[in-house]
Amino acid sequence: MDVVGLVNMAKTGDVDAFTELVRRYQAMAFGYAYSNLRDFHLAEDAVQQAFVVAYNNLHRIDHPERFGGWLRAIVRFECLHLLRSRRVVQVPIDAVSELAAPEPGPAELAEEREGIDRILLAIDGLPPTEREATILYYIHDHSQQDVAEFLNLPVTTVNNRLRSARKRLKEERIVTMSQDTFREHGLPDDFTDRIGEIVRVQGPIVDVRFPADNRPPILSALTITDGTADASTMADVTQYLDDDLVRCIISARGHTITSAGGGMRVIGIDEQPSAPIEAASITQVIASMRRPAATPRVLETGIKAIDVLTPLPSGGVIGLVGDAQTGKMVLVEELIHRLTDASEAISILVFVEAQDEARVVRSLEYRTSAAVEAVYLPVADASPEALEEINSEFDAVITLSRRLAEDRLYPAIDIVRSSSRMLDRATVGKEHVDVAMGVRQLLEHAARRPDVDSDGHTAETRRAAQLQRFLTQPFFVAEPFTKQPGVSVPRNAAVEGCAAMLQGAHDGLTEEILYMAGTLDDALART
Repeated sequence: MDVVGLVNMAKTGDVDAFTELVRRYQAMAFGYAYSNLRDFHLAEDAVQQAFVVAYNNLHRIDHPERFGGWLRAIVRFECLHLLRSRRVVQVPIDAVSELAAPEPGPAELAEEREGIDRILLAIDGLPPTEREATILYYIHDHSQQDVAEFLNLPVTTVNNRLRSARKRLKEERIVTMSQDTFREHGLPDDFTDRIGEIVRVQGPIVDVRFPADNRPPILSALTITDGTADASTMADVTQYLDDDLVRCIISARGHTITSAGGGMRVIGIDEQPSAPIEAASITQVIASMRRPAATPRVLETGIKAIDVLTPLPSGGVIGLVGDAQTGKMVLVEELIHRLTDASEAISILVFVEAQDEARVVRSLEYRTSAAVEAVYLPVADASPEALEEINSEFDAVITLSRRLAEDRLYPAIDIVRSSSRMLDRATVGKEHVDVAMGVRQLLEHAARRPDVDSDGHTAETRRAAQLQRFLTQPFFVAEPFTKQPGVSVPRNAAVEGCAAMLQGAHDGLTEEILYMAGTLDDALART
């Protein structure tokens, strides 16, 4: 179909027609952006935003046959905007090691960079008009006619500029290598697949359909538009649903989408979360995840620290909070592994604070389970204090501690700052509740260190240290790294072990014997 037909169809909301326009013009738009910005990454940003603007303003184009020139003007505006807003970003020295790739080595990188720099320097040295024509012509095997249409010039003018550029470059090898360089550093192969269709809206929650093999990464930002409004709405990908659906949360206060359909589309994906999600939106997310009322039962995980201190309710909504580098993602993966065959599901809202946490989530091979619904939410502060106003909305809150993680007490669950509605005598029984309260009180009192003995310790602090080691446990998903087989402990055995230690029945056991053991009998077998 010709450009006029595609533009007219796209103006009616036909997303396939607009996708085809993106496919036809993306390479030239990228080449034009690079000729203005001299930076491949900035050029990709400019082109992505240019197509967002183009989609929003298709209704304003009066001459569809001039789409190429119209798009070029938008790309130029976005380039100027990026140049005006560009700032120097300072990277802490201790973060440099995370940015370095293990291969290829320095020598190979230097040689490759030298060749690329030579090519780009030669191209950059051309006069602007010749540079534009050269990049557009060589970037993707476009014809002189294609380039002329995009630049809104006669073909003879384009030919003259290309001829002059070849003379200035002198070496045919540079011309050939420049073609390869722009192909290598062009737009990603899935650029045209970054268009999704909104199928469901519930408050700040937006469900979007993408091709099954091209869903955007978890915790990436999406630009949502209705094709007519000048303003766009940003949302963050928080969850994968079916094979082709992703769930997103609108991140900005005051931005809403009234309904699905009506030309609502996602145009553009950024690899970073757009902004922290606010408490009001999180509360709505929790409400949307509530299942029909029923009498919950304790969902045993085989993890001592959870089953004894923060038992999980079947069908419940769980909050997972805490600092970065405390094992939040590992705990989610472990729960998915352990609850795969559970007959009733739970929902876990994982609060992600720092950019490095977002990178970890995106690097995971995203595992799903019918029994564990994991939703990742970017927030400004993932501490329990910062989330206090919404913690009461959860059926259970699991708080992970940086201090415990640094002491390698995994899972690093802060028992004192974790809670569960299931810790009720009518639900788990009097003995279980008494033991859980006893453990929590012991750890609270030991932290104050009263009545220090001659060795600088108290019986209370010794027993608290024993219990903290007893509540550590090898995880199944960590076996490749720890070389220790995962261990599952029945809830009754975990409660009995904690009760015996509270009563001082095993005060003589060393912390090493209790560390990463399963049941208390397993620990005693080590003596």
